[in-house]
Amino acid sequence: MGVPSHAYSCLLSGLLLGSALPSQGADVACPSSTWLSFGRSCYALLQGVLKAHSIDDFREFCRDNASGADIISINNKEENAFIRSSFCTHWHGPEYISLGMFFDIDDNVFKWYDQSKVNFTNWVEEESNEELINTCAIMHTASGGWKKASCEHLPLTEILCETTILYEKKYLADNTAWTTTLIITSTIIVSVSAAFIWLLYQRRVSSGTRCTAYNSITPVPSSDEAILIEEENEYTA
Repeated sequence: MGVPSHAYSCLLSGLLLGSALPSQGADVACPSSTWLSFGRSCYALLQGVLKAHSIDDFREFCRDNASGADIISINNKEENAFIRSSFCTHWHGPEYISLGMFFDIDDNVFKWYDQSKVNFTNWVEEESNEELINTCAIMHTASGGWKKASCEHLPLTEILCETTILYEKKYLADNTAWTTTLIITSTIIVSVSAAFIWLLYQRRVSSGTRCTAYNSITPVPSSDEAILIEEENEYTA
C-alpha cells in the first residue's frame, strides 16, 4: 500500500519546521497540556462545540477555555508553518479550519478579530472583482493555504484557539519575589550588623568610663604614713 502524499507533506513540513525554528523554552507555561506552545502564544484545537452557530460563538468558546484566548490569528509564515505541522503531528483535525479573519467593508481590508496587525497572508489564489461583503477566511490544514469563505458558512465543528503564554507573567512574579526576598535579607543583615556595632560601642564606652573614674581617684595615705610624713616635716624644719 502506498503512503498518501499528504503524509509525505506532513513529514517534510515537520522536518523543515524543526530545523528552521528555535526550540521553545522550558519556562513556557500554557493553560494545560491540551495547548501547544510556539513563540509567544499557546494553541489548542477544541472540539465538541455544540452551540456554536457563528464566529462570535467560537470566540466566546475560546475565552471560556482560557483567559485572553481568541480564535486563531496568524502573523507570519513561521507561525503558519507551525499550525500546518501541528495538524499533521498532533491535532489531525478537519480538512479546513476557520481563521479569525474577516473583511471590513468600511476600511476595505481584511482584519483579525483579535485586532493584531495583518502583516502576513497566505491566500491560495487571488480573485479579482470578487464580492467580499461578509467574507471570512479558512485554512486548508494539509497545505496551510488560505481561502476566502462566507462568514455564514464556516466550518463550525472544531475551533483553533490562541492565547498568550503565561511564562512572562510567571517570570515577572518570580523576579518580584526574588527582589522582595533580597530586600528582606539585606534589611536583616544591616539590622544585625548595626546592633552588633552598637553593642561593641556601648562596651567600649562603659570600659572607658570605668578607667577614667579609677584614674581620677587620689589615694588617701594611711594613718601611719601620715605620722611619718609629719615627723619628716618637723625634722626638716
